[in-house]
Amino acid sequence: MATRKPLLAVAGALASVAIGAGAGAYVVHNRDANRAREVSAIQAADAAQLVKLRTPVHSGARSDGSHYGSLFAYLLPTPDGWSLGPDVGLVGNNDYVGAAQINKELQNSLLDVPKSDLGSTESTLADLHLQGIAVRSMLSSDDALQLDVQLLQLDPKLASADQKSLSVLVDGLGWRQGASVPGYPSASCVLPPGLGSDTLDSMVCIASYGDVEVMVQAEGAVPLDQNTTVRMVAQQLDRLKSNQTLTATSPDQGDQNE
Repeated sequence: MATRKPLLAVAGALASVAIGAGAGAYVVHNRDANRAREVSAIQAADAAQLVKLRTPVHSGARSDGSHYGSLFAYLLPTPDGWSLGPDVGLVGNNDYVGAAQINKELQNSLLDVPKSDLGSTESTLADLHLQGIAVRSMLSSDDALQLDVQLLQLDPKLASADQKSLSVLVDGLGWRQGASVPGYPSASCVLPPGLGSDTLDSMVCIASYGDVEVMVQAEGAVPLDQNTTVRMVAQQLDRLKSNQTLTATSPDQGDQNE
């Protein structure tokens, strides 16, 4: 019987190895299977998101002037020969920010004004009832003109008061009068006072349609191309007035208001 103990020990060891190997293979198989399911789920979610982004979003203005659909889709498309420019303040570029992500610091970055005017600007922007912000910065083909287009969607019930506050803010800066926006006499464009020896000039245009405020900041070489700027401001306002099928290509279409 003594001679059988080593054989039994060897057999037991082999069995343990076999069981361990089988358990390891089972764990590896399950892990790989779970990973495959996770990858498949991610790919399916990505595919669903792509379908959603490529689906036209019907956007338009209601009878009271409020807008539904994707605010991002309302942004004036980048014209032929133009390219996307740098970020707009803290908002970024070619993007949409929903109400939940809007904070005071982000609001204060919407208007680039001298420090002497910063106090009143911060106060006015902080009091706005913003529902969302869509931005697009664009550069002309010769890099001579940069336009930062911002759409601010306001609470429809409070839009009129908010728009008045913004108009008073811009008019109260004491800046030079800029060009008028064709077809939109209520739009206001102003330029900073005095150029001195600066080779760059800038202009801020502000206008509204319904519950959406349009702010366009232009910067370029002296003399600033005001005509191109106000023409594109008018085109942006025309876009807000129209009922059409617009395709939002933003990563976030969460601003659809039915």
